[in-house]
Amino acid sequence: MNTAVLRQTNRRRVLQYLYDSGEPATKQEIAGELSLSLPTVTGNLAELLEGGLVSCSGTQESTGGRKPRTYALEPGARVAVGITVQRGEVRFLAIDMRAQELGCREAPLAFSHTAEYYERLSLYLEAFLDDFHLDRNRLLGVGITLPGIIDQTEGRLVMAPTLELWDVPLEELYRYFSRYPVFIENDANASGYAERWMDKGQNNMVYVALERGIGGAIFWGDKQYTGDHGRSGEFGHLRIVPNGRLCHCGRRGCLEAYCSISRLSDDLGLTLGEFFSALREGDQQAAAIWEEYRDHLTDALANLRTNFDCDIVLGGTLAPYLKELLPEICWELGEKTLFEGDSFFLRLDHFGPHSACAGTALRFIDDFLLTF
Repeated sequence: MNTAVLRQTNRRRVLQYLYDSGEPATKQEIAGELSLSLPTVTGNLAELLEGGLVSCSGTQESTGGRKPRTYALEPGARVAVGITVQRGEVRFLAIDMRAQELGCREAPLAFSHTAEYYERLSLYLEAFLDDFHLDRNRLLGVGITLPGIIDQTEGRLVMAPTLELWDVPLEELYRYFSRYPVFIENDANASGYAERWMDKGQNNMVYVALERGIGGAIFWGDKQYTGDHGRSGEFGHLRIVPNGRLCHCGRRGCLEAYCSISRLSDDLGLTLGEFFSALREGDQQAAAIWEEYRDHLTDALANLRTNFDCDIVLGGTLAPYLKELLPEICWELGEKTLFEGDSFFLRLDHFGPHSACAGTALRFIDDFLLTF
């Protein structure tokens, strides 16, 4: 390893240590933890300070003598943006290196696979950056999520039934955002990535995103299983009712046909908030629809638990509305799982409707820490 590479590696290790620890640390503490010499740590910290990536404190006098200088990550030194594209709206989220929200926005924008749509979306992005005073020089990149199967190797969107897209080269989307580093991915994979980041990769996990489309992601510790063709986690197209309702994919009986959030909102001419308000107020129609929805959802979750034997996380737009209903979902799920009392594996995600935006933005932050 030559000197330049070694310096870069050590600088990266120092920053990663401050990032992982989450607490200010002295030069001596950093040197001891990383088994580096004090001059090496001092030099790397000087470069990181100059680049604005870390800050220091503790230089003032105190009654006990000088406080030792401590160094900490500067979270706002780099930012990333995530965009979630859906059939009738787009969501924007900007985060710093600690995944703290710097700005978020939802905007009505009916999807169409046209130059006009993508040009409008890029203008929305520029307005978002301006309105929240986000420094483009600190912007690591823009992640865009779509509700569909994406083949990254071939650079193609294989299918996105809710957007009525089939076999589209990703370049048709990338070219409208070439001003920034851009990554396009499946929304459920991005959501699962955000949850794995919060969990620090400690536990095996199946993530289920409840949106107008239903997707998922599978994690073994800190590794995502994507399948041989990048198609794993398409839980929305598990067939739960033989010859049942028609799904957007063209098949019948898919979970998505029964547990899309459209069943609780669009199909009834309501918002999700209005539906759950009616449910809380004892509306019998809402109660009957919810009972059917919950029955199909817990059937699917019980099957996932039987197959994967790990924690299941529910996320997406529906997740914030399920907080008060989670106990009844867990009880019903416990009745359907193989092992008695086995219902404490289910929880809600941390980012809710912003999970996909957060996850795709976090990929840029993780990549930066690995390669800067």
